[in-house]
Amino acid sequence: MWHIMKKLPTKIAGDLLQNSELRALMHRLVWSIHMKPSTFETRWQLLMEEYGLQDHDWLNDMYSIRDQWVPAYFHDIPMCCLMKTTSRCESSNSSFKINSSSANTLVQFMLCYETRIDNQRCRQRVAEFKTSSSVFMDTIDLAIEKHAFELYTHAIFTEVRKEIYKGKLFCYIVNTEDCDDVCVYYVNQLDKRNNATNTFTVKLELRNQSVSCSCNNFIRIGYLCRHIFCVYRVNNIEKIPAQFVVKRWTRDVLPKSLFSIESRYGVDTRPQAAAEVRFLRL
Repeated sequence: MWHIMKKLPTKIAGDLLQNSELRALMHRLVWSIHMKPSTFETRWQLLMEEYGLQDHDWLNDMYSIRDQWVPAYFHDIPMCCLMKTTSRCESSNSSFKINSSSANTLVQFMLCYETRIDNQRCRQRVAEFKTSSSVFMDTIDLAIEKHAFELYTHAIFTEVRKEIYKGKLFCYIVNTEDCDDVCVYYVNQLDKRNNATNTFTVKLELRNQSVSCSCNNFIRIGYLCRHIFCVYRVNNIEKIPAQFVVKRWTRDVLPKSLFSIESRYGVDTRPQAAAEVRFLRL
């Protein structure tokens, strides 16, 4: 997806290339993770008609394979937003290019490798420090926000807080249905201009607080969406149910020993370690 959008300026020639509004609309359309496939297709056609691009060969080719690169078509793929097709090799290449080059010897590469690993460990320690030392600041006046703060790492809590905030200010329930033990809510989502963009279906079982949303945000990323937080707020649910807390995003996912001096510098603090060192010196 990133590669395709990067090619956009080189594929659209003439005055349209300088049209910042067209580029902004195209990026907003393609990168929207909450858009339904049908909505994407409708808006794509309207955009092509507005700027006279119906017969553009490259855009038509990209549209014909839209299900392979547009996020709107990946709703059912678990954790699909975390790693793209080429992200793994690109991130590795980018990391090692900073400290090394193809002209390095094996010894030089290993020294650069150790430097790079140390940098990654440093960033991990900084992230852990932010998580452990940050103080909760109530910004939304909802108890579920504080519960999220107690559960998630600093980085993930920042994203979850955005969803809670947008669920309160940019989502509203337009209709409800009761089906046995399940309550079905139809939630409208507004954009920054207060225009309704999509309607999502949220199904809630009040008995066990089990919930699902048609946007599949939990499946794709691993934390609840703004539409579910909107429904939770209406039902006065103040805690995120345990079944919707993914272990990898929580504060205690990494053992504390990982950040100890021993792990950082390879120091052996076992009682018998000193005796072993003295024995080896004999």
